[in-house]
Amino acid sequence: MLPDFVVLPKDEQIQIEENGMMQMDRDLFEAMNSSASKLKQIAEENKEPTFLDKLLANRYVRAALKTVLFIMAAVFCVLLVLYLLMGGMVFLMLDTIFKQLTSQEKRVQEELAVHLKTKYQEEFRIEKVEYNIPLDYYRAEVHSVAKPDYKIRVNASEKNKRYLFRDDYVQAIWNDALKETVYPKLQELLPKEKYRITKVSDYHSLGGEFPGENELIFGPNSISFQEAIDRELLYLDIRYERLEEGTAVGDELKNVHEMVDLAKNFRINRMWIEVRSNKDRRELSCRINDANSIASMADLEKVCD
Repeated sequence: MLPDFVVLPKDEQIQIEENGMMQMDRDLFEAMNSSASKLKQIAEENKEPTFLDKLLANRYVRAALKTVLFIMAAVFCVLLVLYLLMGGMVFLMLDTIFKQLTSQEKRVQEELAVHLKTKYQEEFRIEKVEYNIPLDYYRAEVHSVAKPDYKIRVNASEKNKRYLFRDDYVQAIWNDALKETVYPKLQELLPKEKYRITKVSDYHSLGGEFPGENELIFGPNSISFQEAIDRELLYLDIRYERLEEGTAVGDELKNVHEMVDLAKNFRINRMWIEVRSNKDRRELSCRINDANSIASMADLEKVCD
């Protein structure tokens, strides 16, 4: 007769127990996963649809969206085709414009060289020519071979298929004459121990005040320093700085009055005199359009501030 039960070895007993536990874990996991899925399905079924969900559920809205997307795709395709077809033409147009501008700049350079030599009877070196698109004119930088330190500015505009040039070299010539004539006398009035003269020049500029005078001064004909004085074209611009501390407007008015008398001796009738402190603060500014009208300090006070 066989025994009622069989005692297995201890290792086999442990293995059977572990297999049983693993099977229970799997069953428990599957049950929990099934419950979670059912709960998720119930939640989704009971979920309140959003405005976007309701909107997209409308078949007319979906049809409209499809139409818009189709139109956008069609426009994109058309633009892409145009870009591919026109890209080459645009490149050719830009290349043509660039070559035309380069050709025009070369023409400006050639005509400018002739203009300057004819006007001043000197040789010049043209550094560069640039086209100003917004203002529709050419700008050039030039140096005199005899006076390479001078940087000459030139504007060129086309009229009736000819270029009209305006340059400020004539002003450099005038300023040289002022340094030889007026400047030494100013140094006597303003000793270097107390003052520093920062500017003695003509006031005009290519694009500045007095457009009528500018056309004449910077135009095609050279005007000598003496001719500028005789025709009252010169506008003397004097700037100097006080080296001493404090303000002394009364003393500076006396100095300005002596400068006016000095300008009269050179037959210069217009001037702008500005005094600044050693901290670069304006102390006195006198703009005189008729030196002959300044006979006293009281007259001078009317044109100074």
